[in-house]
Amino acid sequence: MTVWRRPYSLDLTTGGAMCAVVGTAAFLVYLVFAGVRGVYPGPMAAFAVAWTAVGLVVWVRRAMLGVWVSPVGIRSRSLLHTTTVPWASVVDIHSGASSIMGLDMGRDAIVIERTDGAPVQTPIQSGAIVRPFRLELTRLVTWPEHYDEILANLRECHREARLPEQRAAASPAPDPVRVDRPDRTRPPAPSAGRRRDIHALTRQYERGVLTDAEYAAELARLRGDE
Repeated sequence: MTVWRRPYSLDLTTGGAMCAVVGTAAFLVYLVFAGVRGVYPGPMAAFAVAWTAVGLVVWVRRAMLGVWVSPVGIRSRSLLHTTTVPWASVVDIHSGASSIMGLDMGRDAIVIERTDGAPVQTPIQSGAIVRPFRLELTRLVTWPEHYDEILANLRECHREARLPEQRAAASPAPDPVRVDRPDRTRPPAPSAGRRRDIHALTRQYERGVLTDAEYAAELARLRGDE
């Protein structure tokens, strides 16, 4: 099972979104029980439950906003869609201009350059956390220091993921190992007299007449004479 994680500390808006998920889920449970017990009229309870469920889905997606990494690749999660790029297809991770439908937003955003498609603009952006008349639900806007920390951590993850490939490309092919064929010449069979001497020596060793060292020395002498 692939484990995805965010390789950076969470910002204030993400923490607030997580709190909103818990609060919305609790309110949804309350509405369901209230509708079952008849506290509110049926149509009103159903309408409230439906809108609260939609809000819960939005807050869950908002809490998961950001860039996730795993041993297999990097994943950009926005409010409406998720894009996953394998590490082998990632060329670079850098800071670029933020845009929506071709319009420059006047901010910097983390961009993933890849070999098999268009660059992926992540929702992580640098700038003022809150701007008047701009709802920051689809973007993760954080302060410049935190933005630089996120960018540095993502680049480090990319570098670590590409290290095995770089090592494999840099290491030369091993030289073929020459294996010497063993000598298959069979030693000559011992003579009948030699076999008798070895048998007699073994019997003496089994009776305890010879020590281990004496037996080994005599046996080596007899076999060396063959």
